[in-house]
Amino acid sequence: MLINPTDIELIREVLQNDNARAFETLMKRYTSSVYGAALRLMKDEDEAQEVTQMAFIQAYRQLDSWRGENFGAWLTIIANHIALRMLEKEKRRQTDPLDENTDAPDESYDEQRELQLQAMEAAIAQLPEADRQLIQWHYYENLPLQTIAQQLGQTENNIKVRMYRIRERIKRKMQS
Repeated sequence: MLINPTDIELIREVLQNDNARAFETLMKRYTSSVYGAALRLMKDEDEAQEVTQMAFIQAYRQLDSWRGENFGAWLTIIANHIALRMLEKEKRRQTDPLDENTDAPDESYDEQRELQLQAMEAAIAQLPEADRQLIQWHYYENLPLQTIAQQLGQTENNIKVRMYRIRERIKRKMQS
């Protein structure tokens, strides 16, 4: 295997040669960031660990659908979806009376919202890498704008303007 392979090289190795070691390298590379994102949502270490494992399993199964965008961001989105579904399921479990008809269809699923989320993810995937990274840091890793500005050597106001413009581009892409 290559020394310090890129994500693309590792994914290609997994898809073409079914190389488990390549996927293990990806897991080592992204476990802490995915776990951190899951922990922020789940607020429980065991549940965050479960979300992290489920995210890697789902990513492995859907690796052929990866479109070449930032792998870490793609993986974090998967983890966020899993965590939100688990939280929603737990919320329903705590609020549903036991004597209700449990065979009734799940009305909490909102197809329109799901379509909007898919459109937003597609719009984000079309952004330039630098813009996707800002979205990743701010919305998925919950980094404050001040921290992002310091990492990039820019002012906080500059980052605010960039984020505003990125959000506007995403809105336009979602509307079209």
